[in-house]
Amino acid sequence: MLWLTLRQLKSKQAPARRRAAEELCQSPDPKAYSALAAALTDPDDEVRRIVVTALGRLEDDRRIEALITALRDRDPEVLKAALTGLKNSTDERIAPAMIPLMRHMDPGVRGYAATLLYARGWRPEERDEQLSYQIATGQLAKAALHGSAAIQALETVIQTGAYNQRVAAVEALGKIDDKRVIKPLLSALRSNDPSVCAAAISALGQTGDAQICDNIVGMLRHNDGHVRAVTVEALARLGAGRAVEPLKPMLRDPVWDVRRAAASALGKLKDARALEALTNALRDDDADVREATAIALGSLNDRRAIAPLVKALADSTSGVRRIAAAALSRIDGDWSSSEEAQGAVAELKNSLQEQDSDMRYTVSSLLTSLGVHSPETEVLLPNEMPTSTPEKRRKLAASLFLACLCDADNILRQAAAESLGRLGEQRAEPALQRALRDTDSGVRLAAEQALLALQESRETQ
Repeated sequence: MLWLTLRQLKSKQAPARRRAAEELCQSPDPKAYSALAAALTDPDDEVRRIVVTALGRLEDDRRIEALITALRDRDPEVLKAALTGLKNSTDERIAPAMIPLMRHMDPGVRGYAATLLYARGWRPEERDEQLSYQIATGQLAKAALHGSAAIQALETVIQTGAYNQRVAAVEALGKIDDKRVIKPLLSALRSNDPSVCAAAISALGQTGDAQICDNIVGMLRHNDGHVRAVTVEALARLGAGRAVEPLKPMLRDPVWDVRRAAASALGKLKDARALEALTNALRDDDADVREATAIALGSLNDRRAIAPLVKALADSTSGVRRIAAAALSRIDGDWSSSEEAQGAVAELKNSLQEQDSDMRYTVSSLLTSLGVHSPETEVLLPNEMPTSTPEKRRKLAASLFLACLCDADNILRQAAAESLGRLGEQRAEPALQRALRDTDSGVRLAAEQALLALQESRETQ
């Protein structure tokens, strides 16, 4: 019934032609070669794919020429079928016909062609062949080493490649030192894939061209948090002052990593316009954000940051406290004597009423350090009286700790006793004597050691 099948292969109905091609594919017959070769121009892609598969199964040397012809088909699936049909042939005409397919728009076609060529013993020699082979096999970082010559090929991968290849192609473009990479990278910002967008933004940030800020600032409104964070970091690398205002609202982003990146970026830009926004960010719920904010405020080197940073010394997270202290020293080595610091200390006194015992302990320790470690002398301008002296601050701290000896929290009572001993305040002795009868052993021990410290202080005077 071969004659009937061949007749159906010429039917005006595509389904009928497909059924005929399937039958010829299942029972390959050299007598059907001419009809199959003629069907390579069938308008239906699926018919052509089945026909090419049938040709690949024929035990007829004439099939090589027909399959090579099929390598010029427009449909990727037809091309893959033709490549499969030629896979095991040793005909010398095959390799030259396969080489152009390494530059095909379809990643599957170019990758399959490159793999088969390599298996046949073919190796790229000229630069264009090396570039095509590297692109086709996903060696995109190596392709970028060809410089400007790789831009167009990498752009094709961004447009047509698989997910991981698109990201890698964007990263490879970012390594090419040529301003012409900017255009395809900007085009990649329109990708529906957030990873591609993020990679493109990062690559654009590495160009060092501050003019790009205007092109990427809109990505701060992207619906993906990672894209927003990468945009913030790119704007910081580009270092443009025009980015300050768009970055300030990012300190209120719902994603903590975006807020952290925004604080870090504003610190790198060192623009005083960010001071108020950064000061507010010191109250962020996330400790990492607060740490980045404290670093940023120190980078601004603005005395207006002293007060908020002093308050940050009472933060519940030790990392924030350490960074705030370092930031203060960066702004003013004698920050504890400044009017800004004293105003903040007055507000911190109210924190001793907090219900959180850890917070009260932290504030108490802070006030101790401010009393003990302040300079012993101050340089005064003519006819100017000091608003605060080390002695006044020491007495203020002692009063606060005496009050803390009556706190319901045993940890705070112990901290207060220890602090009074370090302050050397003699008027604290009666209260410390009473603390020797405290119900908590830690408080009793701290009071005992504090009294010994007071005695030693009197003997050395």
